[in-house]
Amino acid sequence: MPVESPPSKPGLPAILAFAALFALAHTQSPLFFSNQNQYLLHGLAQAGYGHLANDWLANTKDPTPVFSLLVRGAYGLGGLFAIQAAYFALVMSYFVAMWKLVSAFASIRILPFTAMFTVAHAAMFRLLSVKLAGVDYPWYFQAGVAGQYLLGPGLQPSAFGVLLVISLAAYVRGRPHLAAAFAAGATIFHATYLLPAALLAGGYALALSREGRTRAAASVVGVSFVVAAPLAIFVYLTFSDSGPKANHAAQAILANVRIPHHTRIDRWFDVVAGVQVAWIALGLVLLRGTRLFVPLLVAALGSLILTLAQALAKDDAFSLLFPWRMSVVLVPVSTAAVAARLAALDRGANANAILAGFLVILQAAGGIAIMALGIGYSANEAEAPLLNFVRETATPADVYLIPARIPPLATGSRGSTSTSFTPPPRPKPGSNLIPVDLQRFRLATGAAIFVDFKSVPYATNDVSEWHRRMGRVERWYEEKSWDRFETQEALKTEGITHLVLPRGSAYDPPVFDDGLELLHLDDAYAVYRLKPSRAP
Repeated sequence: MPVESPPSKPGLPAILAFAALFALAHTQSPLFFSNQNQYLLHGLAQAGYGHLANDWLANTKDPTPVFSLLVRGAYGLGGLFAIQAAYFALVMSYFVAMWKLVSAFASIRILPFTAMFTVAHAAMFRLLSVKLAGVDYPWYFQAGVAGQYLLGPGLQPSAFGVLLVISLAAYVRGRPHLAAAFAAGATIFHATYLLPAALLAGGYALALSREGRTRAAASVVGVSFVVAAPLAIFVYLTFSDSGPKANHAAQAILANVRIPHHTRIDRWFDVVAGVQVAWIALGLVLLRGTRLFVPLLVAALGSLILTLAQALAKDDAFSLLFPWRMSVVLVPVSTAAVAARLAALDRGANANAILAGFLVILQAAGGIAIMALGIGYSANEAEAPLLNFVRETATPADVYLIPARIPPLATGSRGSTSTSFTPPPRPKPGSNLIPVDLQRFRLATGAAIFVDFKSVPYATNDVSEWHRRMGRVERWYEEKSWDRFETQEALKTEGITHLVLPRGSAYDPPVFDDGLELLHLDDAYAVYRLKPSRAP
């Protein structure tokens, strides 16, 4: 009986080709979508995009300054296209790292692995899941709990969590110091990776100590500290600047008003999150006996213990460290481990290769079609006339007031899902979903606005000011007293020059008043300019 030869290792060109197909299958959103409306703001304002340099939020303390510097540089080099290209490269890096990770301890062929690993990431299957079941189920096999993830719809700081996967690939291939540097490097782009990086460094150190390499274990911890310490110091000095009472108030606003779907265990832990935890356990079982097992076990147990501690403490400051954030690495690594185990069953038969190749090409073609046809990543198209008008007419002195409210996120359905491939959501009371309407107003028009709910600062004083502004906007739109002298003077005192009103029974017929000049009217919105002050 002939002895089966081990699969040949693909060269770098082949790996990059599969990575490109993976990135095409994954897709990315058009600019500007979801969290990009916050995280691209500072960088684009610094680059001179539109009139964003005059926007209030763009002048608050930047929570991700290195990322903003990257956005500024990318925009300067290649405009908005460079931002899309940078994300495509990150998605490719994610695939390459996962392949390097699993192929270090499993004798597998890259074609079947790619076919199966891509299924959990491919836009076509995520879209199909939404069409058939109403839920993006494949998402849960690549994302962590609490609605957090590495690869989202487009370039944002969280995507640099890919460096954590690269770190694991470096460690499993015998480069522990490089692994520590990559893990700590993720924190430079997003401070919420401080805890995952620390857990991985601790796991590396313990694994090396068990091998008798105590000096290497100590130096790994040292490398992590040297790389991550500047960012940790920056975060502490920048975002804890107003005394304990003010800090606690700001933390409560962030944890319970703005992002409870990320911070409150009672909001995000549900059956799906429990299945994800079981998936992580399966991944650890499959990785038992490999060099990855101890570091990942340490990271998983550390994350679990800290999550249980937060469940008991219910501390707002601790919740903003996101003890469960490590799951954004553990879940997709477990998916890679399952795909590798299934790929190991392949014996190189021609029929299997043809089937796997067809599946890879199909997923890539599906991703291209979804992007070309504009399927998914939906926004409210009724906004288009408004956005076009503002983009063409806005000046540096203009500040727009747009409808905004704080959603009732404290009650209702639990868990958090992806809406990348669902129609524009219209959240019902108690829903975890944040209204998409006018989220992209700033970046799509380049105009400054007074405030919105989606984009929020993080420094203590800035958070308090954001909350004050949101309260004022909610009251103004509830009272609807736009033609009152007192309301118009209050708007001008806040620096507001233009008013955006949604069309509908609450606002029609349009307000015509000596203090307001109608500039634009379409089926969905009206725009008014506040005239100079007049006597009451």
